[in-house]
Amino acid sequence: MSSPVEFESSYFLRVLKGDFHPFTPNIIVVDHDSIEYKRRNWHMISSDTENLNFRNITGITIDNHIFGSTIKIKSSGNDPIFVHGFWKSEAERIKELCSKKTRETTSHSFSNPTPSSNNNLRIADELKKLKELIDQGVINQEEFDSLKRKLMNS
Repeated sequence: MSSPVEFESSYFLRVLKGDFHPFTPNIIVVDHDSIEYKRRNWHMISSDTENLNFRNITGITIDNHIFGSTIKIKSSGNDPIFVHGFWKSEAERIKELCSKKTRETTSHSFSNPTPSSNNNLRIADELKKLKELIDQGVINQEEFDSLKRKLMNS
């Protein structure tokens, strides 16, 4: 398991976006199974934190500006998260780390099946995993039905 990687936004770049509070950096922590976004709330009393598991992330895009970048993190079931104040190189590194973790998390579960004598057992195992995902709220009924059809037609 790798140690978490933490990124802190630049005050200069936040000022360009209208955030004039010097003690309110945007912080992104990329862990082995999730991404955490922390920011000081406007009342300066506490921090607001959002945690997204890589299984739920559907995309990460970067909007490069003359100075810095805005990172947009899209996830299933939530509104996108916009994070301002990172230099372009940092934003690219965050995107690269998150994309790699997202691929690792999702690729092993839904790969195309290969023919074998234990195909029925494998399908049953995959259906059980899908059922667990629907019970946990990771996927909805439509996604479950679609993935089930793909498994049954393989």
